[in-house]
Amino acid sequence: MSATSQKPIRETILRVLGDVVPNADTQAINPDITFHDQLELDSIDFLRLMMSLEKELNVTIFDFDYPKLSTLTGCERYLSERTAAVT
Repeated sequence: MSATSQKPIRETILRVLGDVVPNADTQAINPDITFHDQLELDSIDFLRLMMSLEKELNVTIFDFDYPKLSTLTGCERYLSERTAAVT
């Protein structure tokens, strides 16, 4: 997984996160701390984030995988694998 393939996915995650949580400072996010702990993201916001990422990236995110997507690093890793599997 190269840095070049990670960048568009990270940008997409941060943009969608900014849509879901408009007052979030997405540039200050620590990639290894959960979104919930940093942004007070509740379960409804998290679900909106997952559904928006599915739509943006044209992937399926299984609900049993949600814990893997609780951090920016986890999101990038998971979505990189899912988008690679689609193409």
